[in-house]
Amino acid sequence: MSHPLPDDVTPAGRSRAATWVVRVVVGLAALVTVALVVAVVGYVVLVNRWADAYDVSPEAPPAVTGSTDPTPEPENQGLDSSNEAYRERRGTPASDAEAALSVPAVEAALAPLVTGDPLRHDEVVAALTGAGFETFGVTPGTTPSGDPATSFGVGVSVPGGCVYGGVTPEGVTLEAGGPIADGGCLEMPTH
Repeated sequence: MSHPLPDDVTPAGRSRAATWVVRVVVGLAALVTVALVVAVVGYVVLVNRWADAYDVSPEAPPAVTGSTDPTPEPENQGLDSSNEAYRERRGTPASDAEAALSVPAVEAALAPLVTGDPLRHDEVVAALTGAGFETFGVTPGTTPSGDPATSFGVGVSVPGGCVYGGVTPEGVTLEAGGPIADGGCLEMPTH
């Protein structure tokens, strides 16, 4: 003769509470697995779309730069380069090309200052203001050691982006491109 099972035991010999706990744990594990798969697939799709958005097609015009005195820029090295992301320029080939159209006007404003004599901050500001530029930046009139600066970095906001570079007693060096990641045209002095 068979004995009836108590109300809290299943035919498999487990308590109803244990069966319920197993079902909840299995359900949560399945839910976490599905969420993890969705997160990984979403991340891959997002990264691919982001990468595609910044790819330059072979038909895109080359970057346009203008210069009267080319000076190579030093490369960032080691861990220091990871802290320089705010200096990266943002732009597109089309906007960079539009900004490059303003290089001659900025160069024409600064070229009269190139006399071989040390420059002054107020001369650079006056030259850019006199040429009709309203939004621009010029590096400080003193060096980090407190001495008067004799050459200056400049960044001028123009249609399409920025014209940026420097003016020294010996020449003007300018390039065109988008603003830097923090939104300005002129990089802040190194820290």
